[in-house]
Amino acid sequence: MTYALMKNPAYTRVSFRDSDTLAINELTVLTQNMNVKAIRTAHIGGLPYVVFDCEQPLPGNALRILSRLSFVYAIFELRDDMLKPIALNANFFIDQELSGILKYQGKTNELFTRLMLNLAQFYVKNPPQILNILDPLAGKGTTLYEALMQGHNAYGVEVDDKVVHESVVYLKKYLETAKYKHENHTEKTGGQSPAGKFTATRNQITMARSKEEQKYSRYFEIISGDTRNTSAFFKKNLFHAIIADLPYGVQHGSKTGNKKTKEGTITRNALGLISEAMPGWVRVLKPGGVIVLAWNLFLIPRYEMADLLTQHGFMLPDLNGDFSHRVDQAIDRDLIIGVLT
Repeated sequence: MTYALMKNPAYTRVSFRDSDTLAINELTVLTQNMNVKAIRTAHIGGLPYVVFDCEQPLPGNALRILSRLSFVYAIFELRDDMLKPIALNANFFIDQELSGILKYQGKTNELFTRLMLNLAQFYVKNPPQILNILDPLAGKGTTLYEALMQGHNAYGVEVDDKVVHESVVYLKKYLETAKYKHENHTEKTGGQSPAGKFTATRNQITMARSKEEQKYSRYFEIISGDTRNTSAFFKKNLFHAIIADLPYGVQHGSKTGNKKTKEGTITRNALGLISEAMPGWVRVLKPGGVIVLAWNLFLIPRYEMADLLTQHGFMLPDLNGDFSHRVDQAIDRDLIIGVLT
């Protein structure tokens, strides 16, 4: 059998000329355990597709993986130059519009975020059905929304109080409009961490699609605080995966300077920030858990990022492909995956 995956028309916004490479590499990684071969790109009727062959029809769980690929818009069986549509089977917990509605300067593209989440899930060892996902540099929550869409629990840390407030207000409004059963709670927290004394605000929302499903509720939590205090915010070994798009522009600036205060200067290079935060991130990640980071190669060479992860006990799997891609003239983005040994 031959399958043809129609590319989402918006996917080229992720990586422009590198979109074909990213799509093929994502499919290659996520179908390692399937009988998939001869992955290639093709234009059918003037539209872009990623095509591959199988010796037999794919089962339902495989079609679910294909349906959740970041670049997939529709799935077809290709036979005698004719396209037979196959129903998508993404089975999202929340509609995928959740991560796409909010538009703001500096937002990580939701399709690229989905790519990172898909890769993280693939490399988690012995994953349960519901994962705990952390974005320690959450912004307005694109990673958290993508995790909720796929039915996982979503946690974030963001230093900007205003951004956190906007994220919480947006999610509550969406859940009200979509008629999800939900409850929210906000509390102040504080304590001592390796970065010094801290105070923070914890925002929590539990949600279910209906009253009958409330015992299977999903959990959203975003903390207004410093990511260097992550180990004080969360229990040890809580998370299956950490996913973050690191600061690489003015609107994504990271603070440096005095650890005990918010004073400091804005820098576009995030290496210093995550070097300080990494011990806390590792502490809250489960053994066998996964970290997926994206960053600007113009600011941090890949070998420096790889060295940082290996120094903190991560094994770097061979991806059999290059996920680096040009976003614009100032950003050449790459991603790296580490599995905690």
